[in-house]
Formats: sequence, C-alpha cells, structure tokens
Amino acid sequence: MIIIKVKWLGNSALLIENDTKIVIDPSFEVETDFKADIVLITHEHDDHINLDDLAAVSSEETKVFAPQSVYDKFDIEGEVVEAGDIIEDEIKVLDVDCYNSEGSVAYFYKGLYQTADASDYPDPGEDIELLFTACFNDYFADYLEKVIKLNPAMAVPYHYDPEERQELLQAKGLSSKFEQIGCKSQVIEIGEELEI
Repeated sequence: MIIIKVKWLGNSALLIENDTKIVIDPSFEVETDFKADIVLITHEHDDHINLDDLAAVSSEETKVFAPQSVYDKFDIEGEVVEAGDIIEDEIKVLDVDCYNSEGSVAYFYKGLYQTADASDYPDPGEDIELLFTACFNDYFADYLEKVIKLNPAMAVPYHYDPEERQELLQAKGLSSKFEQIGCKSQVIEIGEELEI
C-alpha cells in the first residue's frame, strides 16, 4: 500500500509526497526547503500563487500546470490545463468556480481532493480519502451538502489564517459540523502532515 503524505503549507497550498513531490497552489505561510516535481495552480488569485514561492520550489525539471487565467496574469512558463484533463496519467483536473476568478480548476490525486477555495465541486468519480475544503461562513451549507454527497473518508478545512481567532473558529465550527453528519474531520496546523 502506497502511503501519501500531505502537508498543509498555508492558504490552499499543499505538499503531496509519495514517489513524486507535488505542490498545489504555491502561496506559502511556512519556509520551504524542497524542490517540486510538479506544481499545480488552481487559479490566478494572489493567495493561490506567489511568484517568489513558486520560484523557491522550482527547478529546471519542475513541471507547472495551471488554467489559462494564471498565464494571462503572470509571466510564467507552464502547461495550460482545463477541466477534464488528466495530468501525468494520474491527476484529474476538475471544473470549479472560485469567487471572482477568470478561470479555476480543482485537482484530484490518488484519493486526495484539493478544491481550491470553491464551495461547489464535482464528484471526481473515485473514492475520496482526504478532502480539503475552504471554510467561509457564508458557504457552510454548501460544504456540508458536498460532504454528504461525496462521502469522503475525512474532510479538513483549510484556506484560513489560524492566527486570526475568528477564522480559526470558523474552521473548527465547520470541522465540528462535518463530524456531526458522520464525516471524520480535524483542524490541522500550518506545516502539519497527514497520511493517506
């Protein structure tokens, strides 16, 4: 059984490690000391891509994938992805709508579902071991509806600042609501690692 390690790096940034290092949404709240094999970007908002952070985890071999909206805003090299694409034969690109975005996607990889900061995200068509979801108060009903429908093994709130008491309370509140409807959930610290 392959163990995948997933570390929350702040905002919606994740480091996924098994035989490759995959970074989703390089906008970090922690120091990084690794190079990514693959970087996936969900959309063009500054809290989902920081050019300094992208440069810090990139080498000449790093492959970058993002929707066209990212390349329209930033002068970076990479491959354009659209919903329905499959990257490197194993990363599904899914259609989501992120608030005020010109174009956005979510990513599903071996049971891990990173949903950008969308409140509505499609069924990836496979079992979800670990779902990362934003936790904005106004969309709690949408997140709960999605968890009921998609039935992930675990749901983790992210895309908030744990130093901001109100935001942390929102994350804890959503996590508690997930538990109440029978979905395992936990609030994690920035830099904390989970395994699936």
